[in-house]
Amino acid sequence: MSHFMDKDDAEFIRETSDLALDLMSEYNVIPSPVNYQIWYAYAGKTDMSLVQNMENMIDKGITFSNNICSNLHQKYFSDESLQDTITEAGDGFQKHLAKLAKTIQSASDGTASYNGALSDHLGNLEEIEGGAALKDIIGGLLQDTQKMEALNQEMEKELKASTLEVQKLQSTLNAAQHENVTDLLTNIGNRKCFEASLKKAITVAQETEEEFCLLFADIDHFKKFNDTWGHHVGDQVLKAVAHAFKTRIGQKGTPSRYGGEEFVLVLPKTDLNKAFILADSLRSTINQRTMKRKSTGETIGKVSISIGIAQFRTGDSRDSLLKRADSALYLAKNSGRNVVKTENHLGEKKEDVA
Repeated sequence: MSHFMDKDDAEFIRETSDLALDLMSEYNVIPSPVNYQIWYAYAGKTDMSLVQNMENMIDKGITFSNNICSNLHQKYFSDESLQDTITEAGDGFQKHLAKLAKTIQSASDGTASYNGALSDHLGNLEEIEGGAALKDIIGGLLQDTQKMEALNQEMEKELKASTLEVQKLQSTLNAAQHENVTDLLTNIGNRKCFEASLKKAITVAQETEEEFCLLFADIDHFKKFNDTWGHHVGDQVLKAVAHAFKTRIGQKGTPSRYGGEEFVLVLPKTDLNKAFILADSLRSTINQRTMKRKSTGETIGKVSISIGIAQFRTGDSRDSLLKRADSALYLAKNSGRNVVKTENHLGEKKEDVA
């Protein structure tokens, strides 16, 4: 967590930091702030897409030069607005192609009708005295019309092919965009997804005064799962908690993995009381489940989470809202864990804390 942390949090950060620096030294990477961000994320497994990419590069013996690290940072830590722009442009281009195809189809249909009418008239000239001269003229028009019809059909064919190519490109862009904002381990939003959803919620709240809450959650004693059972079990716990977030929250908000064993949730159109009820239901659901080791069926035990909640206020910034939610989570951790605390509890005296 960012500002406040318990002993386990501090130990995790120190261990991850030490591992990141060791790996940077092993692969001769200059310890710049940009490079450190990449290798800390790799060491802490906060972005499984980045981890898989770097492990593939390590297997291939690729040297992590400044240029390579810069490209990795650009891909995984830069703003996704450019990709959004490309996606929107693809949508617009596809719509324009569809309109053009429809226009050419209409022209082609009209040309075919005109071609048929000329053919009928050409046949009728056989019965008219002195119609031979007109027949030659209409015959020429018929030939030109048939050429136009063939050209329209060819253009329509090419447009259909182009539309299919644009649709394929759009699908590829959508898949890449989804991967860019999805935590591959837990299949919920990643840090980028959270930042985007929070930014959007703040903008809406500033424009419409719409209420929303920010929920910060942390798996209790997560380090013990890793130390006792191994990282595979730790990953299983992360997936189970993420699944509970998805099934319990549904369409009410956007759950994301903030990093490590921390989760965040933006809840639009929700005040503090409603957010508390939802969060406590989520906490209870997670704590009722008994985890078992998938490989052996051995019982691991129960999982619990601590949750802190803050509601957006007029004049709030991203950081001020995060700080209150973080402080509420810190209070929950220090109040025996497996509890939900809101910013309204921050004024409690220690002896009043349950």
